[in-house]
Amino acid sequence: MSKTVSRTIRRGRARLVPRVPAELAQRLADVCASTNTTETAVVVAALRKHLDGTSDRTLLFRRLDHLDRAVERSHRQLGLLSEAFGVFVQVWFAHAPTLDEEEKKSARRDADSRYRRFLQHVTQRFSGGPRFLDDLPHESIADDAELDAIVDNSNGSPDKSRKS
Repeated sequence: MSKTVSRTIRRGRARLVPRVPAELAQRLADVCASTNTTETAVVVAALRKHLDGTSDRTLLFRRLDHLDRAVERSHRQLGLLSEAFGVFVQVWFAHAPTLDEEEKKSARRDADSRYRRFLQHVTQRFSGGPRFLDDLPHESIADDAELDAIVDNSNGSPDKSRKS
């Protein structure tokens, strides 16, 4: 116990004599009378909640913080998936040839069977397999300027030890 705080301690309990506003003391007395509890029990419970950080407000803020982080993760994942879809569409447009009417019929039949296989694969992966987002880094590795500097300092190949 601190030297500056002097209290009478008996049977493992310290006597505190805090001064509170009269209105607060009356509210405490009213609560104690209506719930048939002692002022000591109410004050001890309130001090424990305050000191342990288990008040409703503290718990609510903790929960809101968890939810905020979950929303941030969801927002990041949606952004990644949107970007991946955009890249896929660009690549598909760049490499998909224009077909005449006879080739389109054959391509549609082939596309239907390939799409069904794709859906089966997605269903299988979604029901417990590895996820696309799990393969991506969770934080940005470098910004564009840092990546450009790395490329400028390299010999153009990903592994400098391999020289052609």
